[in-house]
Amino acid sequence: MWRLEQPLTVHQLACHAALSRRTFIRRFGEETGMPPVRWLTLQRVLVTRRLLKTSDLSVERIAAASGLGTADDFRIGFRRETGSLPGDYRRRHRLAADVRG
Repeated sequence: MWRLEQPLTVHQLACHAALSRRTFIRRFGEETGMPPVRWLTLQRVLVTRRLLKTSDLSVERIAAASGLGTADDFRIGFRRETGSLPGDYRRRHRLAADVRG
């Protein structure tokens, strides 16, 4: 199991799969429909979404826990992927959870 909070490279993933980097990228794209780095970013964003909904961790702690880098990098990447800032996402989803109650 990969630890998303740690730096991961395509080279590491390819070695784990016992494939050359080029073959790994090609096969990964055939299986998932996206490049490995894009998939990895989306997995990290899924982690951040869950943490924003279910924890009171700071943006800095969530950025570190997800492997998305600094708080600023996290905010930029999260907004690019979700169209929302982390604080806005947290408020909206916490409010929805409170309403469902």
